[in-house]
Amino acid sequence: MIILLSVFKVLLPMLYLVTWAGYLWVFLSDHPIPRRWCSRMAAVTVVIHIISSIVRGIVLGRLPMGAPLEFSSLLAESLLLTYLLIEGRWRVKQTGFLVVGVAFVLQFVASAFSTTAPAASPLLRDPGFAGHAVLVLLAYVAMSLSFIYAVLYLVQSRQLARKSFGLLFRRLPPLDVLEKMSVGAVELGVPLLFGSLVLGHLRMYSLWDHVEPDMVAQLSPWDPKIMVSWAIFLAYVVGWIGHKLRGWRGRRMSILAVVAYVTLISAMGFVHHFLPSFHDFRSTRNSILEVDAKQSRGALDVRG
Repeated sequence: MIILLSVFKVLLPMLYLVTWAGYLWVFLSDHPIPRRWCSRMAAVTVVIHIISSIVRGIVLGRLPMGAPLEFSSLLAESLLLTYLLIEGRWRVKQTGFLVVGVAFVLQFVASAFSTTAPAASPLLRDPGFAGHAVLVLLAYVAMSLSFIYAVLYLVQSRQLARKSFGLLFRRLPPLDVLEKMSVGAVELGVPLLFGSLVLGHLRMYSLWDHVEPDMVAQLSPWDPKIMVSWAIFLAYVVGWIGHKLRGWRGRRMSILAVVAYVTLISAMGFVHHFLPSFHDFRSTRNSILEVDAKQSRGALDVRG
């Protein structure tokens, strides 16, 4: 298993690099050869990365998301997977070089600087929490792609207004397609975010039997991160309803997507750094370890 992980450590950034080169070739020349194989190469890369994550999870006995470099690798995997879903729906490959380029950088950093397995919260060993974390990651990746396509829409619209028809204008898809891709990413992210919130609530209540009483007192559905997440979810739902039922289109919709994403990042950053939250899993870790230790001592006393 360890040898296999070492192979994946070298193989994955190479696969991402080759995939990115294919999409860049499509963007620069729209040549039929890379158009035929770049999506297939991306799919192969995702499958191999998923296998790598499963193997690493088995070796560590937890979700491989317990350190910044592990998170970077999982983020690259989620980014490419989500992009492929959107590309498959709209059959647009010209924006792939941007997304795959970011994914390559994330995976290269993860592979180049990872060393030994870092200590991580025992919560990552719990299937319920692991599922919650993965759904949150996929949801925010989808929102990030919505933001990227909205920015591309605004750039394309500005170039059209200025009659500046350079390579970027010629290669990017039409404005209506960029808008559909941005909205499509939201349509993918909203259910994922809702699922993560529901699973997170269920997981929070199940924690009551596994942590110290003082930690139980901190578990609350009114936790700042939970409240911000619900607010973000409702904001995106309102935007989606406005698009479907109120005719919000074009520049207005793209500006809303950009503002919503910037607000999302700013709010989460503020909560993480300035507001108390039981989502500080370092303190949770200590509480769980204390309970596990007491349970182990109790079992030994019974045996004795």
